[in-house]
Amino acid sequence: MPDQNGLQLLPETRRKIEVKIPGENRLIYAGTAILVLMLVLVGGLYFYKGILEDKKTGLDAEIVNLEKARDKKVETNLLTLSKQLSLLSTLLDSHIVWSKALGKVEGLLQPQVQFLTFSAAVLDNRFEFKALATNYTVVARQIAALVSDDSIKDLALTNVHVLTTGKLEFSLKLEFDKTKFLKE
Repeated sequence: MPDQNGLQLLPETRRKIEVKIPGENRLIYAGTAILVLMLVLVGGLYFYKGILEDKKTGLDAEIVNLEKARDKKVETNLLTLSKQLSLLSTLLDSHIVWSKALGKVEGLLQPQVQFLTFSAAVLDNRFEFKALATNYTVVARQIAALVSDDSIKDLALTNVHVLTTGKLEFSLKLEFDKTKFLKE
């Protein structure tokens, strides 16, 4: 409607009035920056995922190679040996150390006593011996020495008699505490 019957109501050219508001594009720039940052992050994670998958594939291949290299028969034999050794170590830990037991008896022995026979039975926890002594006092001291030790539970004097040489022959039965002589 620029021209009606020679009358012009509106100007022929329009001017565009632009109003600039400071910071109106700031949200667009921030959103674009975040979008670019997210795309870079996603790309980096995708790249890292590829590296980890390559490592996993390499490790799987190594495991397969190790599995092929295994000798199952040797492994079975080693497991059996391990079980047998554990049983043997249990047996060795619970056996009586005879050198310890004999050393204890020797330490308690009076100097005037001489062994004639000696026997030991683990199942009965007993020592038995026949010995010679010069007199009754030596026999009494020997019994007192054996009774005073805590590893000997019980003692029995079974026989005492005088020989033609003037010495005394006596027999003793000792019951010992097996736990005192176990391997440590």
